[in-house]
Amino acid sequence: MSIVADIFIWLLVDTAFGFLFYATGGAILKVLTFGRYKMNLKNYAAFKDDKTNKVMPTIIVGVGFYLAILALIALANR
Repeated sequence: MSIVADIFIWLLVDTAFGFLFYATGGAILKVLTFGRYKMNLKNYAAFKDDKTNKVMPTIIVGVGFYLAILALIALANR
């Protein structure tokens, strides 16, 4: 594969996982704050355009959620 194709694939994977983590983090924050957290996510293209430092804490919450699930699975399989 050419380097351009590799870069394109990794950018696509990065955006898809970022969107997944942001949506998960936003849903968790919405539940924990009883609906007071406003998630300004309209669609996938809006997420791609608005991927700045203001969404990073929400993405970190989403990543933390999946890491906690993996840790629980690892502890359960001891």
